[in-house]
Amino acid sequence: MRSVHHAPLLLCLVAAACTALADSPQDLERELDRAVQALELVGAAMAVEFEDGEVWDVASGYSRLETMEEWEPERAIRIGSVTKTFTAALIFLLVEDGLLTLDDPLEVWVPGYYDGEGITLRHLLSNTSGIASYNYVGSFDDSRPWEPRALVQWAVDHEPALRFAPGSAWEYSNTNFVLLGLVIEAATGDRYEGQVEERLTGPMGLTRTYIAGSGDMNPALVDCYERDGTNLTTAADPSFGWAAGAAVSTPRELARWTAALYGGELLSAPSLEQMTTQTVLSDGSTVDYGLGSFVERDGSDALYGHEGGIAGYITYAYYWRRDGIALVAATNTFDTDMRELAGYGWAALLEL
Repeated sequence: MRSVHHAPLLLCLVAAACTALADSPQDLERELDRAVQALELVGAAMAVEFEDGEVWDVASGYSRLETMEEWEPERAIRIGSVTKTFTAALIFLLVEDGLLTLDDPLEVWVPGYYDGEGITLRHLLSNTSGIASYNYVGSFDDSRPWEPRALVQWAVDHEPALRFAPGSAWEYSNTNFVLLGLVIEAATGDRYEGQVEERLTGPMGLTRTYIAGSGDMNPALVDCYERDGTNLTTAADPSFGWAAGAAVSTPRELARWTAALYGGELLSAPSLEQMTTQTVLSDGSTVDYGLGSFVERDGSDALYGHEGGIAGYITYAYYWRRDGIALVAATNTFDTDMRELAGYGWAALLEL
């Protein structure tokens, strides 16, 4: 999956005072209808979880263009790099259980790739390791099945040297999170997918959220498309994302996950603080990424979350700390500006 990098997120929205929330899901649905038309999307969905646990989920446009099938809110989506929030949460839970520490050298858990380079688990979580992203080097083929260690080996084979000293710079790298998936397996003796279910989705009742394997063809998935209408649904094999981007969910379940993770239901307060604190580089500068999450602003106006893109599925999942609101926006249209799409949702919720 590609990374979906951010333009600054609608700072006028998060800086403005929240006067009154929209009265009903219909208000959100009207804004989503407007967005689908204005942004020329095949389809889109949004889900919101409020601080009191109330959830709205709405959809607009088409889940399958060829048959003009309308997108129903309960349909599933591939969430791409939002998977990284699940991987990061597992690492923090293992830290809380005393099985590992964030300052453990990578080679303690996954030897044989970057031994002696000074890379820690914290560097992997913060994307400051200097390791190249496997899907950005060489002639990487994301349409075929991949095993996790083969993904790491591809990065090593095509760019063995680190791009910078660990901790000195920030660069998005899917290899970091595949390595963290391998760390989880080494520390628990279980498959990464099993740990996601046992520690996260199972206890939370997220029955439609899972890590997809090679050839996954969940019939509940919406189809996804290029801007010209070319169907991309089977263009990428989800195995190439694994712990960096292979998860499937629904907007409603992803909103539940986002609210629970950033609202403090899952992790201890110290763990959540580390996850949602901007990373400080070795020269003292900061970047808008914590440990497995983007971090925008601070204090009560802080916004935490992640975006993800795989094939033509693009997803946004963020939590606004001030009012305890989790907003998920998803589209099945390639190369959409998700910040613009999400802006329609925030505008409806905050009545701006």
